[in-house]
Amino acid sequence: MFSGSTDVTHWAEVMIEGNKTLNVAVHLPGLIGTVLDTAGVTITNAEIAAECEIIGQNTTCWCGPEYVWSNLVCDSVNKCCNVDKCVANISYFTPLCLPKVNVSLIGMLTGSSATVDAMLLKAFNVLNAFNSLTMRGTLFTGSFTYAHNFTVSLSAVFSTPKVQSIISTLLTDPTIYSLNVKSLGMVYIEAPTGKVCYNSRQQLNCTSIEAMSKCVWQMSRDEDVPLILGPGSEVMLSDTCTELSTVTLLKTNGYWSGTYSCLFVTGNIAHMAMAPIQIALLPEVINVTSNPQTTDCSEASSAKVTISCSIENSTETYTARLKLGSMENTVPIKEERSGIIKYTADFNVDCYAEGKPSSLEASCTLENTLNQLRNHSLKVPIIYPSDMFCAEEVIEERRWPKTKNNETAVIDCIASGRQGTMKRKCTGKKWGEEVSLCVKAVLNSVALQAKDFEKGLGATQEGAQLIFQSLKNNTSEDGENSFGDVKIAVTVFQTMKQASVNMPLGENLLGDFIESASSMLNVTWNVGDEEESGTLATQYLSSVEGLVKSIRINASEGYNSSNIQLQICRNGATCNKTVFNVEVELNATADMVKTVGLQGLAERLPKLGYEDSLFPSIVVSSTVENNTQPSVNIKMAFQNDAGSSAEMQCVFWNVSEKRWSNEGCEYVQGPGNIAYCECNHLTSFSMLMSKHSVSMPFLDQLTYVGLGVSICSLIIYIIIECLVWSAVVKSSLSHFRHTALLNISLCLLLADCSFLASSFPSILNEPLCLILVVGKHYFFLAMFFWMLCLSVMLVHQLIFVFSHIGKKMYMILGFTIGYVCPTVTVAVTYVYYNQVPDIPYYNQKTCWLTYKSAMQGSIHAFLFPVGTIVLVNMASMIVVIATVLKPSGAETNKKGDKDAAKSIIKVIIFLTPIFGGTWVLGLFVFLMDDFTQLITYFVHYAFTIVNSLQGFFILLTGCFAEKRVRDEILKIILGKSGKDQGTTTSVAK
Repeated sequence: MFSGSTDVTHWAEVMIEGNKTLNVAVHLPGLIGTVLDTAGVTITNAEIAAECEIIGQNTTCWCGPEYVWSNLVCDSVNKCCNVDKCVANISYFTPLCLPKVNVSLIGMLTGSSATVDAMLLKAFNVLNAFNSLTMRGTLFTGSFTYAHNFTVSLSAVFSTPKVQSIISTLLTDPTIYSLNVKSLGMVYIEAPTGKVCYNSRQQLNCTSIEAMSKCVWQMSRDEDVPLILGPGSEVMLSDTCTELSTVTLLKTNGYWSGTYSCLFVTGNIAHMAMAPIQIALLPEVINVTSNPQTTDCSEASSAKVTISCSIENSTETYTARLKLGSMENTVPIKEERSGIIKYTADFNVDCYAEGKPSSLEASCTLENTLNQLRNHSLKVPIIYPSDMFCAEEVIEERRWPKTKNNETAVIDCIASGRQGTMKRKCTGKKWGEEVSLCVKAVLNSVALQAKDFEKGLGATQEGAQLIFQSLKNNTSEDGENSFGDVKIAVTVFQTMKQASVNMPLGENLLGDFIESASSMLNVTWNVGDEEESGTLATQYLSSVEGLVKSIRINASEGYNSSNIQLQICRNGATCNKTVFNVEVELNATADMVKTVGLQGLAERLPKLGYEDSLFPSIVVSSTVENNTQPSVNIKMAFQNDAGSSAEMQCVFWNVSEKRWSNEGCEYVQGPGNIAYCECNHLTSFSMLMSKHSVSMPFLDQLTYVGLGVSICSLIIYIIIECLVWSAVVKSSLSHFRHTALLNISLCLLLADCSFLASSFPSILNEPLCLILVVGKHYFFLAMFFWMLCLSVMLVHQLIFVFSHIGKKMYMILGFTIGYVCPTVTVAVTYVYYNQVPDIPYYNQKTCWLTYKSAMQGSIHAFLFPVGTIVLVNMASMIVVIATVLKPSGAETNKKGDKDAAKSIIKVIIFLTPIFGGTWVLGLFVFLMDDFTQLITYFVHYAFTIVNSLQGFFILLTGCFAEKRVRDEILKIILGKSGKDQGTTTSVAK
């Protein structure tokens, strides 16, 4: 046997004729190191695999030490199986023998027989290289049923069809109910060795020696039951799954530390391999507390404060540091109790410290064995003699500590069977209402299961159904649910909504989901804090809508509960449904329309802008799947019980702004007391620079007309540039200018096309929406970076008249700045926001970048470069104007006011489109979001009109305004007719 550097085994045959004997084994070491020129293989090992003795017509063969017959020999010549020497003509088989390997079959048989060892031995000992059958245990499970665990030991790999045949034969016995086996030694797993860094990317590969039907990945922690891995936010599975399978851990953390198993399955057989993954852990949750919660400096010169840092028990050895303000303790006291590790340190606060800070920051920093850090901090308020505070108060064994004005006290739950905290705000010297965030312990467990599911651990349809069943079973009793229970249930909804992006949810869980969501609306959410309850209502609506959209419905016609009604329409241009007596008509050519009515939610949502309005109890939401129309119109008819004296308004819940809005909605009074609401929403150009989606009358139509004109103008301009290039580009300066203008036009053309393609997000799937967002982000940025190149080049030529930039240098700088800079910006932004859990790179509802708050949201990666470049270009324009107004050496007087004004206007008209000056309006669009002001509407309309026509302006100023280009166009147009005229004259002579 010869082994090459790529682990390929070569078989060679040596035949000795006559009566002589030769000890071949003595000569094999001399072959090691030999290079086979014809094959390019170096022999690294050589040994005898098999020997055959041929005497007359009889052939006797035997395997070498640590070798066994190949399956080919065993299956072809049955008498050779499991014997040392075989008398048969098998010398021509290749391979004849194979190295011994350890292979095990681990099985479970259930049946009515108390003993099955003889039956199993007879069935499995026909396998090649059979060693033994070991019974691992028998368990009586009741109803005359026994479960038998056994192991079959082999010294060779086996053929899956052969073992499946054995199992199928056994299952024909009526005393056997089920039989399944797992094998070890048929699959090879590659996994990281040693400890891996926290939050790193790791990959495990599994290879089966033969193709199977499907594969499954599992992970177990300690002695827990293995959980199946599915697609999630932190795990990715390969598409191929028959012979090779890969699982990628995108973010290694404590959730992913355990033993991994890959199983390739066919019928009753699963080939399995296992490998542990050790992760240098960091705690997922750090709980920092202060005792007392508020430092009392109202009566003393110093105060003692105890800072504690608690984490879940861990196998990792941490180094802890606790700080309070500038004070630090590097050796805190460590305690381990009830699965919790707690670090504690005492600090003395100087009440007369310089500056008298209103609070101190307490922090806990933990370092793992690979020197990775994680910290958490807490603000500790300080009460001085002049500060107002709420005195300590005890309510039914709940002790609320002395708390500073405008601060919130937090205490642990003391109710039996509940976990979490209660909080209470101090305003002036008066305590606010108690807000209970105490939740049932079982609901906390459900929330953890949902969190695992979202990451990809246990992400199966069965796992999703179990989560919603548990949620329904533990929220069905109305009187038992608290505000904290509602909050944790909404957290589960939000988590499962996020999980549905990677793992589609089936309609089998629809009933459990709607029933549990309906139960939440039977609970009073009024806890004395409108902001708290309003935020919860917003999260509830968003998560319920998201789950209704995500759940894949096949046969169901809907589901009705006490507070939620869901109706389904399929494959039609119009959908008419009624939920809670509200008739809903939706015009959209779609595969499916889901209409859901939620009773008792409207009055819980924030009433910003509508504080004095009375809201009906019903909120209606419609979701359209695979809509082929560019717009969606929805019409709702409901009873107007308020009569004609009331002023009616139609509003919709703006998800991005988290408020009610009447934009795009119209109220129509019908016959009798019937009222109608009609809503229509599209996408306008000013959305690019706005924090949220914008809807104004005719803004969308202006956008599409402007972009159509702009795209046609840019195509014409690019064609003209190609036709006149050689005639008008005569100097380095003209080459710089036309190169930049051509790239600006090309980038703007692609950006406008991307915008038009994404104008109707409701008909786009997620991957296409992402591609268009990246396209808009990249091409608009590339346009601005080329504008920057043009402005910098122009200023350089004006200031440094005799210092010219070479054509080659400009091209290198231009293409680097124009294309590499936006590439880096977009790539970094995409990668960064993929790592941020709560802020996505783009919003699928608008197919554009996201805005969350100041300095939070991917739109800042568009606004900052654009804003900076526009300001630089405006400064360049000022330099150009100053240069134009400055008299040359030959002029004795300054230009007159009239000439100066003409020069300034000419510069502004020519340079504004190609310097991006009109995008200054975009900065005001971003800053001005108060739609009660007329100026806000003016800015949005002005920005949309001017910038959607930017391509048209470039055609005018960059092409027709340049005399040489005009002359060359005229030559091209008139050139052909001029030649024809000359020919006619020649003939006439």
